Amino acid sequence: MSKNSIEIENDVFSCKQTDDVALVTFKQNASEIVTDIKVKDAFLSTFSKIDDSLKIRGVVITTSSKYTGDINLKRLITHISEVLESERRDIAIHRLKNIMAQLVNILINNSKPTIAALNGDIGQLLFGISLACDFRYGTPNTTFHFPSVKLGLPTGVLAFFLVHYIGLPRSIDILLTKTSLSASEVHDLGLLTDVTTDEELINRCIEKLNDISQYPSYGISAMKRLLQPDANEIHKLIDRAFEAFIFNLNLIEKKAPHVST
Repeated sequence: MSKNSIEIENDVFSCKQTDDVALVTFKQNASEIVTDIKVKDAFLSTFSKIDDSLKIRGVVITTSSKYTGDINLKRLITHISEVLESERRDIAIHRLKNIMAQLVNILINNSKPTIAALNGDIGQLLFGISLACDFRYGTPNTTFHFPSVKLGLPTGVLAFFLVHYIGLPRSIDILLTKTSLSASEVHDLGLLTDVTTDEELINRCIEKLNDISQYPSYGISAMKRLLQPDANEIHKLIDRAFEAFIFNLNLIEKKAPHVST
């Protein structure tokens, strides 16, 4: 390992630099990037180092075999519920909204091409985050889950990027009538660059980086800034998502005693 390479390993994510590519892997406890400030700072610091590195030309984001989107969503919902009951509720909510905005903005504002390699069950948190990347690859085994409508809760970042990429009518149809999509369905929507085999997933991402690397880095960075959403839009979306989340959570709690088991 080169002394100048970017390497980090913890229970939530890892980053390994292979030649000129940074491979970032979300693990089973990935929701702690949002709920744990120290982990969040480590993640943001890692991406800042990647962005500043003259040796790294791109980033591939993937998940470990133990990553479970459903578990991470439940953990995040539990954490937000606890925040709403805390004595310093307003400060805690403000901090949590800022953390979510920072995580999305660090991806969309990264000057290096960022590609998501998606395999297995992808929960709505990672689905939404992956839409902040420049490209996404999946496999026939990739399934995208977004159970929020079934839970009576908003989808947040996922809803924002769906509308940004495929428009309001199709986003409404998907989010109000479905709770999952296959890789082929997501590809047909134009949200997956391609569907490949499990074995070739990472290689295809690196091939895409090779295609992009023939162009000057300053040109790539300028084009990314032009095409990606504005940071203020992200903040407004997260504010609205929290308002809807708090409102619906209160309704759910009021109805809970009357729901038969």
